[in-house]
Amino acid sequence: MPLILTQHYLRDFNRYLDREGVIYHFPKVYLPLVKRFIDEIGDRRFLYQRPVKGAPHGQAGTYFGYGILGNPIPDTQNAGHWFVEIHDYHKMRPVPFRDPNGTYYETGSERLGNLQGRSIRSIEPMRYFAILAAGQAYSVAPTTEMAGSASLQDRGIFAPGVIPKDAFREMLVVPPGVGYVPHGNAPPDPYEAASLHERARGDHQRTLDVLLKRFQAMGGSGLYNNHVDLFAHLGERRFLIEAKSLPRPSVALDRMRYGVGQLMDYRVRYEAELMGAEPILAFGAQVEREQSFIPTILDKNGIALVEVIGERARPGNDRARSLPLF
Repeated sequence: MPLILTQHYLRDFNRYLDREGVIYHFPKVYLPLVKRFIDEIGDRRFLYQRPVKGAPHGQAGTYFGYGILGNPIPDTQNAGHWFVEIHDYHKMRPVPFRDPNGTYYETGSERLGNLQGRSIRSIEPMRYFAILAAGQAYSVAPTTEMAGSASLQDRGIFAPGVIPKDAFREMLVVPPGVGYVPHGNAPPDPYEAASLHERARGDHQRTLDVLLKRFQAMGGSGLYNNHVDLFAHLGERRFLIEAKSLPRPSVALDRMRYGVGQLMDYRVRYEAELMGAEPILAFGAQVEREQSFIPTILDKNGIALVEVIGERARPGNDRARSLPLF
């Protein structure tokens, strides 16, 4: 059975770290429900519901989008909260809660019942399809790849495609959530979303936090945007840092390939802003002995490897040992 997610439009009405079409932030009380439908039932479909308050014109009290959910991720910066990634998101024509006969789509009756006040809830498949039909949309059936636990990065998407440039912002502290600033009303494309998904992971944010504090302690500063994890300044030197989480050792090679693609992409895309910044790939864990060739590959491509273990950063290859951080 698909899920319905309540999504506020204005930040004033939403104390959560949602990013529409990218990631959903929710309190732990809903975790058993989310896990039940994703893990036990295997249904990752969802509908967005827009509340009445603070909604844009034409969207108050409607269903307005649909897509596929990833796996729940604990929010390490806000105890008692979780994230769930959003994949393959599509907008649709807004559909009111009631059909033309005054019947609620969700309940099939004239009463909403005990669904009112629940930010996340399930919906019967036929009622889900009725809402999609009313919104002139088609259901996205979970494919084998989409229904699994793999993220966009794990599915082998390494080099980002055509992504709009984004203005740099000062990073005094690592922003909570994904630190994403929307491009008007347009949702991010899958490549940008893949970068933002990773920012919700605890070891990714911890890695950035350790490195940012290290630069700041030495008198440096940092910038970031929707794409670049950290652009650090230290004296006359500049550093382009891409952080990668390692949820399990076996993904280190894929994370390296993805990270290298991002570093190369951003050095060209933001050539004027980065001004020859030195590339650094930072892992949130140590590279296992079975993949000890990774530091050498990065070395020969002029990329420093930094491994952040707990609250300590250490050089992972020869190029990293020459960094002023060490």
